[in-house]
Amino acid sequence: MSAHKKHKEQAPTVLNYYVISISTSRYEKLQRKEPVVDESGDLIKEIIIKAEQKVIGYDLVPDDKVKILKAFAKALDMDEVDVVVSTGGTGYSPTDVTVEAIRPLFDRVIEGFSDLFRLYSEREIGSAAYLTKASAGIIKNKLVYLLPGSPDAVRLAVEKLILPEAGHLIYLIRSSR
Repeated sequence: MSAHKKHKEQAPTVLNYYVISISTSRYEKLQRKEPVVDESGDLIKEIIIKAEQKVIGYDLVPDDKVKILKAFAKALDMDEVDVVVSTGGTGYSPTDVTVEAIRPLFDRVIEGFSDLFRLYSEREIGSAAYLTKASAGIIKNKLVYLLPGSPDAVRLAVEKLILPEAGHLIYLIRSSR
């Protein structure tokens, strides 16, 4: 049996996820007590739950480095969290600051995630796929995924990349404890 198959067999089958949506417009609506539709954040939660995984937390924050950092700190400080998945702020508009706020905190970068995400995205949206800074890394023995705000991008990343390998990765990064 190959090493990766052996690791997957030993990997946890249920993980605890924390979802963070980054959107100034949705955050402002929430502050005004208006109804908020968080299509991408809700989609992440829905896919995770359908895959029989657990969503144990959720935050909606604006495109503000300090508020983004606070949301991630809150999630990463929870012992039971295995994976943090965020949506929004991974492009090149002036307000897209998620990657710049969080990537410097990575203990290790999961380099292949960005490569595969852009490869799969190119098949769906063409050359615009290289306009994303979608990233993944490890912080405090937890997986962190920074996804675009597009529901299509979220679906692709969660279904094709995150769920198939998250347990395997958690096993690998925690097996030396």
